[in-house]
Amino acid sequence: MNTADRTIQINSILFESNDTEVLVKGTVLKGHMAFETDMLISHSQLNKLVNQLQRQNENLEMSALIQSETMYNNETLYSAELSSVANRHIDLYDLSVLQPIKQIRA
Repeated sequence: MNTADRTIQINSILFESNDTEVLVKGTVLKGHMAFETDMLISHSQLNKLVNQLQRQNENLEMSALIQSETMYNNETLYSAELSSVANRHIDLYDLSVLQPIKQIRA
């Protein structure tokens, strides 16, 4: 995914305890254009994303936003709805430095 001059407004995050990838849902913004997307990122990229959100939102308690649910196979599904977070724009380049981002829907 070409990440030059693009940001994403994070809407939600979803992952399972046994999965190596994290699903991020949001709106990609480039200039005056915007489109909804789903992307797969690594847990390292998730860590970077959470750190960036916490830097941008002084009072953000990410642990309060994350919900967990036990699934049928005794794995845990984690999700976070971020629409209430004031500043949730992340530069896609910052995430793609660690490894490429997989966009699964444009």
